[in-house]
Amino acid sequence: MSLFLIVLSALVTAYILLLLVIVLGIILRITKSTKDHTPFVSVIVPARNDESSLPTLLNSLEQQIYPGKLEFIIIDDRSDDGTSSIIREASRRDSRYRYLRLDLPNDHFSPKVNAVNAGIQSAKVEIIITTDADCIVPPYWVRTMVGHFRSDVCMVVGLVETSRAQTILTWHEYFETIDWFSLMLAMRSLLRLGLPLASTANNQAYRRESFEKIGGFSGFGKSPSGDEDLLTQKLAKLPGMKIVIADDQACRVFTQPMPSFKSLLRQRIRWVSRYHHPMHYQPGFLAGLILLAGQSTMLTIAIVAIPFAPKIALWVIPLWGIKMGVELFGINLGLIQLGRRDLVGLPTLLWAVLHAPFIAIISVWSLIKPGDWSYEEVQSRKRDLYQRFRKVVKKHSPRSTSSGPK
Repeated sequence: MSLFLIVLSALVTAYILLLLVIVLGIILRITKSTKDHTPFVSVIVPARNDESSLPTLLNSLEQQIYPGKLEFIIIDDRSDDGTSSIIREASRRDSRYRYLRLDLPNDHFSPKVNAVNAGIQSAKVEIIITTDADCIVPPYWVRTMVGHFRSDVCMVVGLVETSRAQTILTWHEYFETIDWFSLMLAMRSLLRLGLPLASTANNQAYRRESFEKIGGFSGFGKSPSGDEDLLTQKLAKLPGMKIVIADDQACRVFTQPMPSFKSLLRQRIRWVSRYHHPMHYQPGFLAGLILLAGQSTMLTIAIVAIPFAPKIALWVIPLWGIKMGVELFGINLGLIQLGRRDLVGLPTLLWAVLHAPFIAIISVWSLIKPGDWSYEEVQSRKRDLYQRFRKVVKKHSPRSTSSGPK
């Protein structure tokens, strides 16, 4: 057996073991504990040039059924389209809206983090809930998310989906929907097992007090993306507090799917690019991502090589089959639990077949050409690198290292 096949077998085996842990979290029966209490809640929405999608979100926010005090803080981050007028018009028809305008970037935070942080700082409430301008929230979203808070809960993580049940989709929309659910199910499973490593920025809630205790976004605020995962990992370290999952249909946020498979690839390449700056992430979290990328890339290479080296098929095909079998068992079980039987069957089989090549493409391409972040985010990253460079130079310069005349 060649060294390549030995390494491939080891990586795929390790990945299958990780999948079995995730399946365990899916199978695990958790008793939900909800409480009907109504603290003052602020919904934080950062927006930048979102005139096409923002009205739909605002309409869904206005339909919220929540008996407690509620406000919607919409942060306009230097938009140059009609975003500002849309928010102002919404503020005139509904007093729960608060309009916040940012005109300058912040050297301490990336643009999106800066917008969210500005919204949080202007909110004097107990519970913060965040979502994005291109989302739609159900009527009982706020009430259901808040209902999962207990005295020992610092954060509630909700789910996101890109299609409605029983909707006729194109093949790439089926793939994207199921891939979203695979991410949500992995996140949900790990949270149920007591491993809060990830969340989603467009559906999460946390206590303002807990946010302040960990120093807010300090330490990772310059990350162009992935701040939601880093915030989750930081909140998880608070003594005596825990993070729970809210998988109820009543608080599931909907986000528009990508218009094409090419757009989906670009989005995921941008997401993966965030992990090129791993210093803030937990080692176990990064190890899992590296394992996913490594085994997917090697397995894809092996599958493509089969016509040129037919003998390896006897080893590669069974590995691929076992991997897909575990993936299909977990994803189908999870979809049934979440009420999406319409996706079980051929759609999940399509996803399982394409999953390894999909991950391989975005992993490799993100190394060749990282995701196309906005100009402001790129500039923020450049400023961060420059400041770090200056600190290193200053630390090792002769003037700073010499002790001077004695």
